[in-house]
Amino acid sequence: MNNKVLRLILIISFIGSLSAAKSQNYASMLKQPATWHVTFCQKTTCFTDFYSSQGDTTIDGKWYRFLVDFHFNKAVVVREDTVTGKVYFRYLYGQRKDTDVLMYDYSLNLNESIYIFNPNSPIPEDSLGLYDVVRVDSINTEKGYRKRIKLNRHDQTSNEFLTTTWVEGIGGLSYINTPAVGPELYGFGELSCFAFNDTDFVYKSIFSKEKSDCNINFVVKEEDTLRIIENEKSRVKVFPNPARNTISLDGLSGHQVLVIIQDNIGRVVLENNTSNGEIDISFLERGVYFISLYSEEQELYRQKILKH
Repeated sequence: MNNKVLRLILIISFIGSLSAAKSQNYASMLKQPATWHVTFCQKTTCFTDFYSSQGDTTIDGKWYRFLVDFHFNKAVVVREDTVTGKVYFRYLYGQRKDTDVLMYDYSLNLNESIYIFNPNSPIPEDSLGLYDVVRVDSINTEKGYRKRIKLNRHDQTSNEFLTTTWVEGIGGLSYINTPAVGPELYGFGELSCFAFNDTDFVYKSIFSKEKSDCNINFVVKEEDTLRIIENEKSRVKVFPNPARNTISLDGLSGHQVLVIIQDNIGRVVLENNTSNGEIDISFLERGVYFISLYSEEQELYRQKILKH
C-alpha cells in the first residue's frame, strides 16, 4: 500500500469519526414515539392540543416517523438528519407531496439567517420570510441542558418583530409544525410538555409546572357552583384522551352538569346531563371533537378530544 492510498484512508476515517461524534452529540426528538402538548390561553380560559410522532416508514432510503393527532392523522412524516442537525417535514398527499420541507436547523450560529416555513399549520402564511439568529444559548430541561436558538424577523408592514425559539431535541416552543412563531401562551400557543412514550418527560414549561399538569384545560368563573380555579383542590379532568368507547369526567364532586360534545364544524353530536362522570362516545365517528361542561347555563370547561 503506497503512501497516497494510506493518506486517503486516514482522511476518510477521520471524516467518518467526526460525523459519528457529531451524530452522537445531537439530541434526537424522534428516537422514540413522542408527544408535544401545546397550551393556549385567552383571559380566563386555557386549552391544550397535542401532536404525536408514532410508527415509522422509509422513503427513498430515508427514515421517517408519522406525525399524528390534531389535524395530521398520518398525512405527513418527519425526519431528522442527526449529522447536520436538521429536521424535515414531508407531505404524503397533495400538491407538495414527496418534498422535504426544512423545519429546524440546529446547526445555526449567531447572526446567521434562514428562511422559515410553517408547513400545514394553523398559521395562514406558509413562508414567513427570512429570520435572523439573535441568540444562541442553552436551556435546562428535564434531561439536562439543550441548545436553544432564538430568531427574529422584522415585519416591514407592521414594523413589528416576529420571534421564535427552538430547542434541540424538542422543536419549537409552540406547535411542532410552526417553527416561525412562538412561544405565545396568550396567542398562538406555548409548548407545555414534550415527552417520549407519554411518561419520559424531556421538557416542561414554567406554566405546566405551576399547574402540575401538561393538559391544561379550564375556565374560571368566580361565582360558579363548580369552580375551576388555579388553586382548586378538585380539578375537573376528562380522560382518556384519545378515547375509543367512553370518556370519564373526574372532579365533579357530585355536581350535575350539562355535557355537550360538538364535531369539528360545530354540530352538536351529544347533549346530556350527568353527575356520575362517564359518557358513552362509542357511536361517534373517528375524529376531533370538543367537549364542554355547563353549570347553570355557564360554561365551566372546554377541551378538544380525539375519538379513535
